[in-house]
Amino acid sequence: MSDSPKPPRNAGLGYFRDRSVVVTGASSGIGYDVALAFGEQGANVTLLARRRVQLEELAQKVNKAGGRALAIDCDVTDRPRVFWSIDQAREAFGKVDILINSAGLLIAETVEETRPEDLERMMAVNVFGALNAMQAVLPFMRKQKSGNIVNISSLAGRRGVSPLGGYSATKFALVGITEALRVELFNTGVRVSLVMPGVIDTPMARGALKHESIKGMPAMMAMPARWVTWAVLAAAAFGLTEVDVPPGAAVAEKLASLFPGVTDALISMGSRFLQTATQMMGGGEKKDDSPKR
Repeated sequence: MSDSPKPPRNAGLGYFRDRSVVVTGASSGIGYDVALAFGEQGANVTLLARRRVQLEELAQKVNKAGGRALAIDCDVTDRPRVFWSIDQAREAFGKVDILINSAGLLIAETVEETRPEDLERMMAVNVFGALNAMQAVLPFMRKQKSGNIVNISSLAGRRGVSPLGGYSATKFALVGITEALRVELFNTGVRVSLVMPGVIDTPMARGALKHESIKGMPAMMAMPARWVTWAVLAAAAFGLTEVDVPPGAAVAEKLASLFPGVTDALISMGSRFLQTATQMMGGGEKKDDSPKR
C-alpha cells in the first residue's frame, strides 16, 4: 500500500472535488482511465488492482492531475482483502462516496469448448469480485444515507454472443445482481448504476479478440476507453440507472430479444461475414511455412 496521500497544489478543483472514490481494476484499461478522470476532477481516489507497480504509476498521475490517490494492491476475489482495502480508503479519506466496479476478466471461447475452470475464474472476478466490493461499502453508505455504486457490465450482459458465452453469463449475472440491489436500496439515498459498453479498445478486449472467429473486429468496432469513462462519470454524477456505450445500444438489444430467432440468424450471418472479410483482408494466399534457405 502507498503512503498516506497528500493534498496536491490544485486540490479543490473539479466536479468531484473532495469526493472519495474507490475504483477496482484500476491498473489498466477502463479502470485506469476512469480513476485518472476522477483524479482530474479533484476526487480522492483509492486504486485497487493486483499489479502494484502500475497502481503506483497511476497514483502519481492522479496526484499530478489534481486528485489524491491511495494505491492498494488487492485481488477482488480475496474477500477479506477487499474489506480491509475499503477500511483503508475510509481511514485515508474519511468516507467512501462512490464505488466503481471495473475489475473484469474475459476468456474468449465457444460454449462447446469452454473449460469449467475458465468460467469459474471469470465468475470469481466479474461477479463475486463485484459483490465483495459492494458488500464492503454498503454498510457505510446506508449509514451516511448517500453513495453511488457504478457497476461496469457489458452489452454481452444483455445478449449472449459467440465466442463470449462464458463471459456473457458472468455479465448477465452482474446485471441481475445490480438490478436487484437497486430495488433493495430504493429510497435509501444510495444509488446503483449500470454502464453497458460494447467492444472497447483495452488490453483485455484485444487479447480476447484474437479468437479465430472474431479476428479483425477491433479495427472496425472497438471504441476508446474514454467513451466508457464519460458514461461512468455521468452515472456517478447524476445517479443514472443505466448508460449504454454507444448510447441506445442496450435498447436495441432489448428490442432484438423480442425476436430471438431472427436475431440469432442475423448475428450468425454477421459473424461469418466478418470471418470471411478478415481472411480476405489478411490475404487470400496460403502461407508457405516451409523452411527457407
